[in-house]
Amino acid sequence: MLAAGTILDGRYEIIGPLGQGGMGAIYRATRPLLGDEVAVKVMRASFDAPSDGRQRFLRESRACAQLRHPNIVTILDFNVDPAGQPYMVMELLSGPSLREELELTAPMTPDTVAAILTPVASALQLAHDRGITHRDLKPANILAHRYETGERVYKVIDFGLVSIKHASEERQLTEPNMFMGTVAYAAPEQIRGEQVDPSSDIYALGVIVYEMLTGRRPFDAADQFTLMNETLTALPMEPGKRTPGISPEIDAVVMRALSKERAGRWGSVSEFAKAFQAAVGAPALKPSASSEATLLARYELGDPLGRGRLGSTVYLGTHRALGIRVAIRILRRAEQPNWGPVRARFLIEARTLQVPHPNLLHVRDFGEDERSVYVVTDFIEGPSLRVELQKEGTLPYTRVQTLLAQMLDATAALNARGGYIVGVNPEMIRLTRDGRRDRLVMSTAGIASVQDVLATMKEQELRGEEANEQELPYVAPEVLLGRDLGPSADVFTAAVLGYQMACERLPFRARSLPELIGQMLQRRPDPPASINPDVPQRASDALLRALSPDPAARFADAQEFAAELGVAIG
Repeated sequence: MLAAGTILDGRYEIIGPLGQGGMGAIYRATRPLLGDEVAVKVMRASFDAPSDGRQRFLRESRACAQLRHPNIVTILDFNVDPAGQPYMVMELLSGPSLREELELTAPMTPDTVAAILTPVASALQLAHDRGITHRDLKPANILAHRYETGERVYKVIDFGLVSIKHASEERQLTEPNMFMGTVAYAAPEQIRGEQVDPSSDIYALGVIVYEMLTGRRPFDAADQFTLMNETLTALPMEPGKRTPGISPEIDAVVMRALSKERAGRWGSVSEFAKAFQAAVGAPALKPSASSEATLLARYELGDPLGRGRLGSTVYLGTHRALGIRVAIRILRRAEQPNWGPVRARFLIEARTLQVPHPNLLHVRDFGEDERSVYVVTDFIEGPSLRVELQKEGTLPYTRVQTLLAQMLDATAALNARGGYIVGVNPEMIRLTRDGRRDRLVMSTAGIASVQDVLATMKEQELRGEEANEQELPYVAPEVLLGRDLGPSADVFTAAVLGYQMACERLPFRARSLPELIGQMLQRRPDPPASINPDVPQRASDALLRALSPDPAARFADAQEFAAELGVAIG
């Protein structure tokens, strides 16, 4: 892995990783001299045959550099770093991949499929005309990109497994029996280890079109052996039998692309695309399910920002009509065994965060279908409080006081509307700047009772393997014991966060939930002033009182806690 700040060839500064692709790791980088951003693909160091791997990587770079097409990623540079690892510099695409779009919107309407298929086929046709076969065509290798003019296009990436008919090298770098593609999209001849050609790409594109139309691949067995056997011997179900509304004409076009024999497929990828476009104009049995009400009808999905709570993925997005940036948190049902409770917490959060306040993350949208649920919020520039604490350690008390005041002000606004922050942790709080002043923006944990906590805990947390890093230490003990939720529970949560900011540690740490509850009920934390002399005695005493196991012994609400801390809110 290349660390952020690494300079390649004196011209490319690594910003961070983008993911894995083909034969290498891909990074976001900047060109300091030009001031723009690019993608840098560095070949993996662990090849069974390193010299062949490097040769193949060099071939990819040369092949892609020869392809000039608006729907093929542009190669900007190629070189070898001081350690002898080749790297390739490409234009940076905004995304998402077609794979991510399929997970959210499939099945797509035939019109939508045709709009994607036509430019992709045009790109592949150019490659085929130049003697280049992609060999690893799949939805993850088709990325969307939006230009500053607003034009949105799809681009084919990762020609890392190309086969060049007129290569100057006589020796084949990929032996005939060496399968290198992705099995689910591989043509039968590719699985048999035979030589591939453009018709193999046509088969892969047929699988992609089938998946766009139905939301499923022609063959989707659970194990690779069965999948390969079905690809070689079984006849796929026609798309129209899986998704009502697909015409017989469309069925015929797609099934021809999926022929077991090369000679049975379309003569060229362009011929396939033209036939599909013509079939889309034929009368359908009945209208297909529209994708206009989906997430991507309103928001353009951009780069993934990282993992979110409860196993979700957070993406950068853009509101199509308003042009403003948003954060989109998506939870996929297939990845979540406790779907019902998790969905319920998402709903609590979405409903709670409708209070306009400068320190509350505003939920702009919420939606769901049978595959996923999503929450769209404002996009906040700046690190999470967890990242800030890891970087800075103990914060000066003046800064802690400022952040606590904002937190308590937002909490009071939520409590007045019947909402709570209970369980909020540093990962759910972001820090940005208003001029020279810190501004805290927080979410809620979507907790209304102990059932919301327990039903969404992972097995590792129940075993006590992750309790310290999750939300449990921030939940008041009465909530964990199943009692009613009230404003004093939020006082406890705010006090835990204040203690952690001032003391660089949690007031209660334990390996299991029972042990954690026991500490909260029986152990008095060390006074903050004894850990950080910067904390005034009055503030230290207030934090300890707010951490009392008895709700009645704490401050009644956020206003009372703030007053004792000497900050004005409201």
